[in-house]
Amino acid sequence: MKKGLSLFVAVSTLLLIVIGCQKSVDRNEAPNDPFQVAVREVIESGVTSNPACSGPFAITLESVTANINNTYTWTWSVMNPNPGNGLNGTVQGLSHWNIKLGTCIVMDDLIGAAMSSDGTNWTAFTPTYAQDPSILNVCNIATGPVLKFELGTNGTAKSWFKIVISKNVDVDMNGVAFFKSGNRTGCGQVCFPGFGCPIVVNEGCSWSQGYWFNGQNRVWPDVNGSNPGVLTLGGHHYTQAEGVAIWNTSNARGISDAKKAFCQAASILLSGNNVTASATVWTDVNVINTWLSTKPKLSANGSGGTMKVQPKSTDNTNIAAGIAGGNIGNWIQANHCQ
Repeated sequence: MKKGLSLFVAVSTLLLIVIGCQKSVDRNEAPNDPFQVAVREVIESGVTSNPACSGPFAITLESVTANINNTYTWTWSVMNPNPGNGLNGTVQGLSHWNIKLGTCIVMDDLIGAAMSSDGTNWTAFTPTYAQDPSILNVCNIATGPVLKFELGTNGTAKSWFKIVISKNVDVDMNGVAFFKSGNRTGCGQVCFPGFGCPIVVNEGCSWSQGYWFNGQNRVWPDVNGSNPGVLTLGGHHYTQAEGVAIWNTSNARGISDAKKAFCQAASILLSGNNVTASATVWTDVNVINTWLSTKPKLSANGSGGTMKVQPKSTDNTNIAAGIAGGNIGNWIQANHCQ
């Protein structure tokens, strides 16, 4: 009996040790679901179709959002403004509709697609790009390759549709779509606010963190104006010596989000007017600036009430700021000053 009890205690103790050593789930981690990624900014909202070619259904581009992982979510709604039996100006319910991707988006640019009858509960699906045989057979309209949304309308309620893509493109008000309805309303080709072509922005250029922090005898420009130090980030002022000390902290246990974010954002700020005001990288700098404004001033050693950047800790960890730091690094690599 004592032997059995001892075995039970040993196993229980082992389980507690294993469970206690397991990594806790970080609810701030970026999820794999492309529709659950945090939004960085709303680019477009409430774009209605061109009335000259919109057809019997109201198609609205409800929003285009830029996400923190550099993806872009396009959300449309479709609504029947005059539901009925197709007589006396009424429109029969939508069976389904299709869209063409345009000239600048291909299927490899698509990351996810989903539909919803209420705009809240979404059903993801795997999109395909092919001829719609039902419209061809019933209405004798050849759609060519299209992406099919298998969800119709119910009364005047909106049905919702979204696609996540990897490119930042503008809105083409003459995007091509096809609808299929009842026998009286039939099928047709219409225009809708669809995918355009990549937005060209004059980004300018920046020098890297290695240039600013690891350069021999390099003197930082004063981008602070009359404020103390030469650099302000998160509302805190830093001298070059303080910044270089942060850079020189050990990364032996992995670089913290705070250190990554500080060094990358500082590189952009120190590059001054070489980075244009319209450059997309400022969105990531603002993410970092906002987070650091909620924290004490950063430092290499944590003295005087400052926050120690290394090693990693709960205080110096922020997933969004870490991702923003990575985005800035990618931006600098693509736009490095010569």
